[in-house]
Amino acid sequence: MIPPIARTDQLIKGGMKPERAMLIVSLLRIFDELSTNSYVAPTIRDARELLATQSLSMVFCEERLSDGSYCDLLTDVRATSPETRFVFLLCTGEWEEYLQAMRGGAQEALRCPLRPTDIDLVLIQAMKESDRKEMTASA
Repeated sequence: MIPPIARTDQLIKGGMKPERAMLIVSLLRIFDELSTNSYVAPTIRDARELLATQSLSMVFCEERLSDGSYCDLLTDVRATSPETRFVFLLCTGEWEEYLQAMRGGAQEALRCPLRPTDIDLVLIQAMKESDRKEMTASA
């Protein structure tokens, strides 16, 4: 597992492709500014371990990981933690991948390169949905 504070050069030395390393570092920087607990799982196996040991409110996943695709992780998230929001990161621009992710249960899809405002909007939507659910449950 990659520590929450990671630099692009550390990730590349660890065998990660430069564009993927930059994506992860950019996400971590955005989340660091929001004072959130963030975890990076470079493989499906690591993500499954996180799902089993942590209560996650949101999962961001790109199309392909070294040991599988977002489809594998999306299936696991839906099976083990249906309340967890799944955000699909579309880096290749393939429209079919976007459609498949949304049909599979992803709540959001963001196109790379990511901008901080993209993440802000996803978080705001998640908070609004959470507030709506709480209000409905208490009514």
